[in-house]
Amino acid sequence: MNRFFEINDYELLSKKVYRILKARIIKGDLAQGIKLFEGKIAEQLGISRTPVREALRELAAEGFVKTSPNQGVMVNNISFEDVREVLQIRGVLEGLAIRLATEKITQEEIKKLENIIEEMNNYSSNNSNMSNDILVYSKLDAKFHNLIFNICTNRRLKSVYNNLKDLVERFRIKAFSIPGTVAISINEHREILDALKKGDSALADRLSQKHMETAISNICKK
Repeated sequence: MNRFFEINDYELLSKKVYRILKARIIKGDLAQGIKLFEGKIAEQLGISRTPVREALRELAAEGFVKTSPNQGVMVNNISFEDVREVLQIRGVLEGLAIRLATEKITQEEIKKLENIIEEMNNYSSNNSNMSNDILVYSKLDAKFHNLIFNICTNRRLKSVYNNLKDLVERFRIKAFSIPGTVAISINEHREILDALKKGDSALADRLSQKHMETAISNICKK
């Protein structure tokens, strides 16, 4: 086999460290501003510092951590301006995706979206303290929006959206931790789905933009 296509254990290990750290940052286990020490992470994972260093370098390139000569590596802070910029971009992308999806959506796909909303509603109703596991609801929300991007079948649009997904996930969890936002979210998802059912692409686009504006407002006023 051509050596160019070989994947060695070191490469797999650095990617594993990268995934672990990214997941913990997204979930908020590693708080904004906290310092990350190569040696400590390596010791906890039972590995050498080299793959940890590579993982941190990749996370820095994606904006999840930052490095400075004096302070070392720390989890990047999310500013309100970051939230606004990323969610504004997402709103435009999703508006286009939902317009395209309106022309292609099938009854089976509508049913899938209905089932997701039903799961969201059931989870909300059965969990009076959403803060106990906000990740569950967040995953259902992501599932709804990801399905819309799959339905639209525009590969390049989906690729651009995927580049923002991990950053959006940090904002999504932050937004749903605010009391009252889950109920608003469920209602807005229902409105979007109703527009899709009617085949009204312009209305679906407007409602999608409104959905993002609500998220921006909720996060930035916290």
